[in-house]
Amino acid sequence: MKKIVLTRSLVGLISGLFLLTGCDGASSTSSADKKTPATAESEIQTTDKMTAAASQKASARPSAPVEPQKPSLKLETPPKFKEFAAGPPRKQAFFEFMTPLIHQANQQVMKKRDHLKSLIAAQTLSKADQAWLKKEGDLYGLEGLNPTQTSDLKALLTRIDVVPTSLALAQAANESAWGTSRFARQANNYFGQWCFSKGCGLIPKQRNKGAIHEVRAFDHPYYSVKSYIHNLNSHRTYAQLRKIRAQLRQKKQPLTGLKMTEGLVNYSARKHEYVEELQSMIRYNKLTQYNQKS
Repeated sequence: MKKIVLTRSLVGLISGLFLLTGCDGASSTSSADKKTPATAESEIQTTDKMTAAASQKASARPSAPVEPQKPSLKLETPPKFKEFAAGPPRKQAFFEFMTPLIHQANQQVMKKRDHLKSLIAAQTLSKADQAWLKKEGDLYGLEGLNPTQTSDLKALLTRIDVVPTSLALAQAANESAWGTSRFARQANNYFGQWCFSKGCGLIPKQRNKGAIHEVRAFDHPYYSVKSYIHNLNSHRTYAQLRKIRAQLRQKKQPLTGLKMTEGLVNYSARKHEYVEELQSMIRYNKLTQYNQKS
C-alpha cells in the first residue's frame, strides 16, 4: 500500500510541473472537464466514483444561464494550440488569445455593476428598475430579491463583479491543458462546465454507467469564459470567493487572483492542493500582469 501511495504522489508532482511549464505530458491531455492535472477523462472517472455528497459538490460546475450578450470584439477562430511548441510558444499563444476574451467578459460585468450601483444610490426606483433588479436577482441566485431593500441590493452587488484575469487564465490553462484538451478543441469548453440534458455537449469517454452529465459545448471560447465568470458569481459553492472579493473591495485593495484562489477550495475534488497549484501557475507565469483595473 505504501508503494502505491508513493507512486501516485510522484505522478501528481510530475503532472504539476508539466502544468506550470506548459509542456506536453499528462497535463496536455487533461480536459476542461476535470480539476486535476491528469487527463480530463481520468478525472471524470475519479469524480464519478466519489460519494454522493462529494458528487453534489462537483455539480457546482454546471454551465451557468448567462445572458446572450454579443461581445464588441471580433471572435477569432481559436488557434490550434497543439501546433505550437510546448512551453513558452504555446503559453504565449494561449495568453494572447484568452486575455481579450476575459477582459471583454469582465467589461460587460462591470457595466452591469455600475448600473446597479447607480440604482442603489438612487432616491426612487421606477417599475422598470425594480423589474431589472428582480431579474438580476434571479439570474445571480438571489431569488425573491426585494428591490426596495438596500441589504438585498448590496448582496447582489457582491455577486455582480469581475474575476481577475490572472485567475481566469490560470484556471483555463489548468482545466484545458493550455487549450489542447478534447473538450477545449471540440467543444470550446475551457473551464470544465457540465450540462445535464442529452446532447448538450460531449460525453466523457470514461463516464460511469448511469451518469448523465456531459461537458457543455459552446459556440466559441468567449461564451465558456462568460459562463465560468457567472458560475463563480452566482453559485453558492463559491460564496467564500465572493466574500474575499467583497472584503478586498471594502479595503479598496486590488482584486488579485492569488488572494481569490483561496475561495476555490470546492472547485476541485483536490481541494487545497488545487488552490496551491493555481497559485503556483499565477506566480510562475507572472499572470498578474494581465489583470485589468477594476
